[in-house]
Amino acid sequence: MSTYWVRLNHRGKGFHTAVADLEMLVAAAKRAGVGRLVHVSVSNASLDSKLGYYHGKARVDEMVRRSGLSHAIVRPTLVVGPSDVLSSNIAWFLRRFPVFPVPGGGRCRLSPITLDDTGRVIADAAESADDLDIDAAGPEVYTFRQYVELLARACGLRRLLFGAPSWLSLATIRVVELFVRDVILTREELLGLEQELLLTHAPPRGTESVEKWLLDNGDSLGQRYINDIHRHFGAGASTAILRP
Repeated sequence: MSTYWVRLNHRGKGFHTAVADLEMLVAAAKRAGVGRLVHVSVSNASLDSKLGYYHGKARVDEMVRRSGLSHAIVRPTLVVGPSDVLSSNIAWFLRRFPVFPVPGGGRCRLSPITLDDTGRVIADAAESADDLDIDAAGPEVYTFRQYVELLARACGLRRLLFGAPSWLSLATIRVVELFVRDVILTREELLGLEQELLLTHAPPRGTESVEKWLLDNGDSLGQRYINDIHRHFGAGASTAILRP
């Protein structure tokens, strides 16, 4: 199973190097006679996308399809669980600031899936004998504003949410980045959210309620900031990410 990818361009690593690395991995799998390759992609990956993340993922998807290997391509939307960067860090913001600027009013939609459901979909795909190309999404659909409101409720917080232009939201984030020394959200990630690339139009394969998971785990959400740069490029890169 391959879950390798990069979230952003940093220290010479980027989407182009991730594609090259995965080309070597697929070639090595063929040479080794691997019986089945399960590749974890992303929802709405497209060769026509102008976003490097989604375009690069689509290039790898095509590579896997052409490999001649028995394969499954699983495309999760937003995976929600322990150490989930987006949900955890939104909760961190909500715990520390009385207001939250929602980019564009938060009308864009997403269909998140729990980590456990994602694992089950991947495991089922690995055990299948068919070549598969499937989305992994949960049964619930939220607007981004509704999702932030759900996170606040899970944390037991009342916060003022207000619609803000995307540029203002990013400018606010850039100020906070100076203190946490991380890339919290890239412009491409925001565009992907606004283009509803975390939404699937396929029947949901997940069965667990993301809302229930968040409400059950709200006490732990956002208690610490998850520094993605540290985790992937700093000293934290050698530390295993463990479930509590």
